[in-house]
Amino acid sequence: MAASIASSPFTGIEDPLSENGAWVPLTSPGLFPNGGRFQKNNGAFPDKAPPDHAGAHTSAAVPPDHYSQIVVGHLGGPQNNVGPIVRVQTSGPSTDSHYLWWASTLNGVNGLYRDDEDSTGHHPTKIASSSPVVDGDSLQLIARGPVIYGMKNGTTRDFIYNTGADATKYSGGSTGILGWAGNGVVSDSKIASWSTGAAPASPATTWASSTFQGTEDPLDEGDRWYPLPGYGGFRKAAGVAVGRTDTPNGHQAEGVWGITAPPKQYSEVTLGTAAAGGGGPIVRIDRNAAGQTGWLLFLYADNPGNSGIYKMTPGVPGCCFALMRPFTPTIVSGDKWRLAADGNVLEVFRNGVSQFTFTTDGAYTTGDVGIEEFTGPAGGFAFVGWEGGDPAGAGDTIPPTAPSNASATATSSTEIGVSWTASTDNVGVTGYLVERCQGAPCGNFVQVASVAASPFNDSGLTPSTSYSYRVRATDAAGNLSAYSNVASATTQTPPPPPDTEAPTAPGLLLATPTTTSGIDLSWGSATDNVGVTAYLVERCAGLACGDFVQIAAVSGTTYSDSGLSPATSYSYRVRATDAAKNLGAYSNVATVVTLAPPLTAPSNASATAPGSAQVRVSWTASTGGVGAKAYLVERCQGVLCTAYSQIATVATASFEDSGLTANTTYRYRVRAKDAVGNQSDYSNVATAVTLGLGL
Repeated sequence: MAASIASSPFTGIEDPLSENGAWVPLTSPGLFPNGGRFQKNNGAFPDKAPPDHAGAHTSAAVPPDHYSQIVVGHLGGPQNNVGPIVRVQTSGPSTDSHYLWWASTLNGVNGLYRDDEDSTGHHPTKIASSSPVVDGDSLQLIARGPVIYGMKNGTTRDFIYNTGADATKYSGGSTGILGWAGNGVVSDSKIASWSTGAAPASPATTWASSTFQGTEDPLDEGDRWYPLPGYGGFRKAAGVAVGRTDTPNGHQAEGVWGITAPPKQYSEVTLGTAAAGGGGPIVRIDRNAAGQTGWLLFLYADNPGNSGIYKMTPGVPGCCFALMRPFTPTIVSGDKWRLAADGNVLEVFRNGVSQFTFTTDGAYTTGDVGIEEFTGPAGGFAFVGWEGGDPAGAGDTIPPTAPSNASATATSSTEIGVSWTASTDNVGVTGYLVERCQGAPCGNFVQVASVAASPFNDSGLTPSTSYSYRVRATDAAGNLSAYSNVASATTQTPPPPPDTEAPTAPGLLLATPTTTSGIDLSWGSATDNVGVTAYLVERCAGLACGDFVQIAAVSGTTYSDSGLSPATSYSYRVRATDAAKNLGAYSNVATVVTLAPPLTAPSNASATAPGSAQVRVSWTASTGGVGAKAYLVERCQGVLCTAYSQIATVATASFEDSGLTANTTYRYRVRAKDAVGNQSDYSNVATAVTLGLGL
C-alpha cells in the first residue's frame, strides 16, 4: 500500500470538525436533516443524536482508485455505527453519494453499502455483508476499478464486491468518514484515527501460483484475487478452493490482479473434487468491464459432451457463455488442465500434453487470468492448485531467506504459539509453511498451516505432549526457503476435572455420656473418590428435637462434646465433606442424656420432742440429683432400735411426727429421692424422747 495522502489522529477539541479546512462536511438533507456534523475531542464522533448522521470527506486530492481507513475508537453497542467511505461524489445531482463500510458490534448493522443521495432523500443499498467489529479494529475500505473491498486489521479481507454489473455505480471522488449514534450517546460512535491514499496496483510480476493452503472467505491470498462482476468469488480451506455459497445460477468466477499477465498468457488448474458440477481456467479477463469477459475452458462433469472453450460475454452473471469449441474430456481428480492464449490462438493442455487448438474471433486480446466453477444439483468442482500468467513462468528462481529465531510457547493444554523472524526475498515473501511433529524427539514433520506472517497459533493439541515446529518461507514463484531452526514446546497439563462426587455417609454413630456436661461421639469412616477432608458434627437438644446445628468440623472419627447441661437429652448426626465442598449423606441420629449430678445424703439431722405425743425432725437439704427432690422419713422405737420403717415423704427439710407415746424414745433417719427416682444415702440418726404425761 502506498504512503497515505492525508491522515488525522483527531487530537484536540473542535465542533464542527474542520482541522484548518482539511474536512468538508457532508450536507445531504437525507443524512443530516438537522445539520449534524462531526466534532472531535480526542477522536471524531457526531455532534447530534439521531435522526442525524455525521459525515465528512477530505479536502485533499485523492486518485480515482483509493482507500479510506479508520481505527474504531469506541462503539457503545449495536445501535451505534462508524465507517470509512470511498468514492464520495462532491458535485452534481449525486453529491454526497458514496460507498460505506458500515461497522457495528455483534448484533448491529454490518455491511458494505452504496449510499445514493439525491433531491428525494437518502437511499442506502446493502451490497455485501461484513463481520462485527470491536474497539481498536482497523477498517480499510478500498476502491480499485469497479471493485470495492474491505481489509480488517491489515491482514484479513472481510468482503469484496464487483460493482461492474450494477446499474448505479460511482467512480472517482473523495474519501472520508460517517457516524451514527443510534443510542443517543454521541461519544459512543467514535473514530480514533483516519487516513487515505492510493489503492494497491497490480505489481510488475507476471506469474503466480497457489496451492490454496490456509483458510480464507473470501479468497484473498495477499490481495491476489477479485470476483468478476456479479459474482461472489471463491473461498479456500485446507488446500482446496471452491465457489462461495452466494453463487449466481450456480457459477462463480474470479480473476487475478496480483500479477500483470502479458498478452501471451495461460491459466492452469489442478482438479480436486471433480465428480459433479464443472469449472476450469480463464484467460484474458477485462477487469474493468461492466460484465464477465474472457475465454473459459469449462470441464463439465455432469455432461462431459458440453465441455469445451466458452466465450464469456457481459450479461446476467452465469448466463452468458457461448460454446465455441466443444470436446468430451475424461475428467479425473488430480489432473492439471491448462488454457493458453497466444495471439488469436487458444491451446488446451491436459497434464502438459496438448489436446487441441482453437482460433478465436479476435475478441479479448489481453487481460487477467482466472478460474471459474459451477455447482450443479449434485455438487461442484474444487481446485487444489492453480498457476498462471507468463508461460515462461515466474522467472524468479531465488528462494527467500530462511526464517530465523523460531520459538514455541505453550499457551494452554491444547495450544502452542509459534513465532519467528521474517524472511526476505528478492521479489517478495508470500507466505510461511509451518510444519509440526509430535513427541520428543521427533522427525516426521508434516505441514499444518500456511500463514501470511508470524505468529501462528496451533490449536487442538494433546495435553502434556511435546511438539516441535519448523517454518519455511515461499514466494509468488513457489520458491521455498531453507527451514528455520526447530522450536519445541510441551502443552500444559490440564487442571483435573471438577470433583462433583460426594463422600459416602459415615458409619454407625455412637454417643456415650461421660460426665454431667460431656458426651463422647464415635463413628465409622466415610469414603470419597478423592478424599474426605472433614466430618461435620451437628447437634440438637431435647427429646425428639430436629433443629440440628453444626458444632464442629473434625478430621478424625471421634469428637468429645463439652459444656452441656446435666441430665439433658442431646441428639447428634455427622456427615463428611471433601476438598471440593461436596457434602455426603448424614449418618444415623444418636441420642443420649448427660449424667445427672450425684444426689447427696441429707445431713445434720436432729430431733426434738415439744410434747408427750410429738417429735420435730429437721435436716440440711440434699444437693445434686435430677429435678425436684423429696425426702423419705423413717422411724423406729426404742433406745437401740434398728427396725426402721418409712412414715412420711415430704418436700421440705423438716417433719413433725405426731400421735406418739409419751415418755418414749424414737429414732429417725432421712434420705432424698430425685425426680427420676435416684435415692441418696441415709442421713445421720436423730433421737428424741417424748415428754411424760402432764409435762
